[in-house]
Amino acid sequence: MKRIDICKNIIQSIKEYITNPDKLEPHKASKHFTRLRKLTIFNIIHYLLFSSKASMFQNLASIRDFLPEINFPKVSKQALSKARQFINPSLFKELFYQSVDGFYHNIPTRKLWNGYHIFAVDGSKFELPNSKSNFDFFGEMYGYPDPTRRFTMGLASIVYDVLEDYIVHASFHRYLASERAAAIEHLKQLESLDIYKNSIVIFDRGYYSEAMFRYCVSNNHLCLMRLKDKINLSKNCNGDSLHILPGNPKQGTDDVTIRVIEVILDDGSKEYLATNLFDTSITADMFRELYFLRWPVELKYKELKSRLQIEEFNGATTTSVFQEFYITLLLSNLSSLIKNQADESIDKEINSKPQNKYRYQANRTFIIGRLKKMLPSLLFNQADFSIIDQVLTEAICCRSQIMPGRKYKRKKNKAIGRTHFRNKKSTL
Repeated sequence: MKRIDICKNIIQSIKEYITNPDKLEPHKASKHFTRLRKLTIFNIIHYLLFSSKASMFQNLASIRDFLPEINFPKVSKQALSKARQFINPSLFKELFYQSVDGFYHNIPTRKLWNGYHIFAVDGSKFELPNSKSNFDFFGEMYGYPDPTRRFTMGLASIVYDVLEDYIVHASFHRYLASERAAAIEHLKQLESLDIYKNSIVIFDRGYYSEAMFRYCVSNNHLCLMRLKDKINLSKNCNGDSLHILPGNPKQGTDDVTIRVIEVILDDGSKEYLATNLFDTSITADMFRELYFLRWPVELKYKELKSRLQIEEFNGATTTSVFQEFYITLLLSNLSSLIKNQADESIDKEINSKPQNKYRYQANRTFIIGRLKKMLPSLLFNQADFSIIDQVLTEAICCRSQIMPGRKYKRKKNKAIGRTHFRNKKSTL
């Protein structure tokens, strides 16, 4: 099945789910949405899936303009804000997981690196609205050098299918939560989906611990972890060498063999990688290439924060934050399906021509913008699925050059104040 058809199937399954009262029942607060009111549970879902980052008044006006057939009621933003609190974020988490199940159950073949599927695990801090519920759930922090500045942040963590450009599992935690605990949750999800076999999971520096490595070994996960320079494994590494992590009979653990590889970067600096992949055909240079395959997970966070504006939360409560978090992940996965399908066509029609100086790819920002506009119409019967084919055709034409060898030096910015303000919303 082609990716564009998988995208249609996922949207159809979401449409069937949100229009089935029996499916929605577990996700709403008890004794709510039972009597005939102006705002129904379907109205709230309409509004949330509209996914605009403009102000609430602007969104309400836009829904009435662009989707007049649904007869969205005239209500105050206070009424809408209160009503959305009675819908559990588990609804949108379920819709996101439908995008994952729909993809892995229907994709005929997946891309490989030297015979392996590649996943990357990474976390990122998200700026959140200041509110009592967010302070209580995520933790309250104070600014430096101004101790009177109160703020809160959350820790997002994802496991990302690097070669397929797809978010497989995600979680959102308080600021000081353990990234390793979140990573183990991701690995368990790979196990439940049964897509971890013949796969390598890449972890950035900071994830390695003996317990983390032992979990990967005992649960048959091939892994690659970047090590900190000052730990003993890095200091004792001799190019490409094997080391023993001694077991503890009292704790029921056995000796574990770990392979440590020294990688020399272009500037002459060294990095150290730990793995339980003992295939001698995978050389040190190949491990260097493999580790840098994790870079797209960083770009995925850039997409979530920049193109999908995930930190521009419309609601200030913890419930609102989780609702919008999973809606944004859903949009990211659906956009990836369209982009990958467009890239396949561009490779065949454009990149295969030898006279072209540059290679091209579909413009991800364009696809995200079009998808955000068309998804509500599809879900609420205001458009048919031919509009997805139209977006695909447009995406093939709206392509961008791939500039080879582009590099940017990482800038370490000084601490700055708040950058996302709910009283300064976009008009779009």
